[in-house]
Parts: sequence; C-alpha cells; structure tokens
Amino acid sequence: ATSCGTGDKNQSAQTDDPLANSPIVGQYVQAGTDKVMSCDQKLLADTVRIPLSFFTEKLEIVKLDSRDEALVGQTGVTISDNYILVHGRRPNPFKLFDRKGNFLTNIGAIGQGPGEYQMVYDAKLDEANNRIYILPWNASQLLVYDLQGNVLDPIPLWTQDLKGNRLGYMEPGHLEAPQDFSNEVISGFNIPGTFDVNILCIMPTRVDSLYRYDGDNSRLIPTFTLNFANTDKIPWHGYGEWPHHFIGDFSEPPVEVAPGSWTNGKTFHYIVDKKTGKGSFFKLYNDYFGNLEIDYPSYAFSNGYYIRNIEPGNLMTDIENALKNQDITSEMRKKLTDLQNTIDDNDNNYVMIAKLKK
Repeated sequence: ATSCGTGDKNQSAQTDDPLANSPIVGQYVQAGTDKVMSCDQKLLADTVRIPLSFFTEKLEIVKLDSRDEALVGQTGVTISDNYILVHGRRPNPFKLFDRKGNFLTNIGAIGQGPGEYQMVYDAKLDEANNRIYILPWNASQLLVYDLQGNVLDPIPLWTQDLKGNRLGYMEPGHLEAPQDFSNEVISGFNIPGTFDVNILCIMPTRVDSLYRYDGDNSRLIPTFTLNFANTDKIPWHGYGEWPHHFIGDFSEPPVEVAPGSWTNGKTFHYIVDKKTGKGSFFKLYNDYFGNLEIDYPSYAFSNGYYIRNIEPGNLMTDIENALKNQDITSEMRKKLTDLQNTIDDNDNNYVMIAKLKK
C-alpha cells in the first residue's frame, strides 16, 4: 500500500470553502413533520472545481495480491476499516483482501447452489459483526457469510405469516414504480448509521426525493429534492449525500436512438452545502494523483469511501496523463514516477481508497 499525502498545496480553489462564492440555491421547507432541502435547478450556475482532499482523508493506493487465485476484474469494491471486498463477476467469485492487499479467501461461488450466486445486485461488509452480505439479482433472500468465507444462514427479504401475508410491510404509496426494469434503487451509505435511498425512474421519469430510512418507525424521511426547470420533461437524475453536502446529477433529455432504445445526453453534477444552502455545478479532481478529473463524482463514493478499482495498464495511462500536467508539484511528480516504476503489466489490480471526512 502506498499513500499519496494530502494533495498539492498550490490549488487555486478555495479549499476552506469552495462554495463560498456560490449562490444560495436551496432552502429547507417543511413537508409534514419533516424538513426538506429544496434546491432550484434554475439557480445552479457556475461550475467549481473541488479537490478530492477537501472531502476526504489521505489517499491510499493498494496493490492487490497477484497470486492466480487472487486475480480480479475491474469490478465494484466494498471497503471497511480492515478489509477490501472485490465484487465477483463470472467466472470469479467475490474475493476478500485485507487493507494491505493480501488475499484472504473467496466469498461464496458462482452457481445456483446454497451460498452461490450468478448475478449480484449489491454487497455489504459488516466487519463489526463478522459478516458479509450479498444480494443476488431478483433474489428472495440475502446471502450471508462470515469473514472467513463460511456460508451462514441466509436472511429472507421479508417475513410472512402462515397464510402468506407479509409482516412489517411498508406500502409503497406514491413511491411505487413500474416493475419493468426501467427503474433503480440507489443508495450510497456514505454517512455512518444512515441509510439514504432514492428511486431512479427512467421510463417515465418523475419528480422525486432523497430519503433516509427510519427503521424505528418504519418510514422513509424525505431530506432533499431538486425542482426542475422544465417539469414537462424531467431528466434522468439521481441524488445522494455526503456528511456535509447533498450531491446530485441530471442529464439532458433522453434520446430514442432506436425503437425502444434510449440514451441520456450530457450529464451535469451539482453540490449543495447542507448548512448554508449554497451550491453549484461542480467537477471533482484528484489532487492526490496529478489533479486528474474524476468522472461521475456522484458515483465515485460508496460506504463512506472514495474508491477506484483500476487495472495496471489503465493506472499506467493515468500516471502518464498526470505527468503531462505542468502544474503539479515536484513532490507529486516524484511520487507518480516512483509508483510508475513499480507497476508491471502482470500485476493484479490496484485500488484507490480515500475515506470521507466526518
């Protein structure tokens, strides 16, 4: 594992408060018993460039174990304090590493038997309880393993009585979405102890909100929404939150490229300060790593971490591009060059990790 310090010191952005000069774009409004930050799309204006170090602690670059049984693809990664869980994709199952990159064990296997899976929707590391949870696509139960790779009893996704009636069921109400694979449930888990969620409806799109799940009262609490400039053509969009900011994105109107086949237009990312309501469009750049821009910043974070799983060849390309930047410091240039000299095409993947500040 290597560390890339605290980033360049010669940034022009106002790192004390990068939104200091941005307008107030959102305000809290009362919605029943809840206060919701309501943001106005028409007030979002200039784009600010914000360094990754403003939101996160130091960046680690972890080289994963290169033994044959440890090899992974450029798939999703879940992080905890002491473990790295790399998501499985045929033919490789999920693989568990420690935070130094040492391979520990496979988690489950590809297949249709007990403890096996084929297509996976999401996964969660529960280090405190020695558990790993994996949710297969269209599953009726959550697969459970311990950190040693042993298969444990699965958890039903709901409970029912002997007549088949669901117990503890929340009626969807206005949140009900068509069950036709044109929608998605999105959650970042980026704040400890907070389960945030919004429903991305693609066809048709609709106005919605970001919610926090209140398990004690079995309800969803609205926290943030964006008022779109054109309510007749709601763009594809998503919401999320970091400890001190709401974040979101929306795209230009989708275009039908073929009968029944649609694509989104240019995507815009924005950020709103929870305390002041100031906000702007924004771009996030990795000042720990040659100031390279981070694509899709809204989705670069999960479980409270910035994460990037990258193959060695792609990492070499990134370093070469970063070294072309004449504005990086000599210290950063040396770190990148030193890392470049250690990379081999036959290496396993590298994982960039930076924890969100509280």
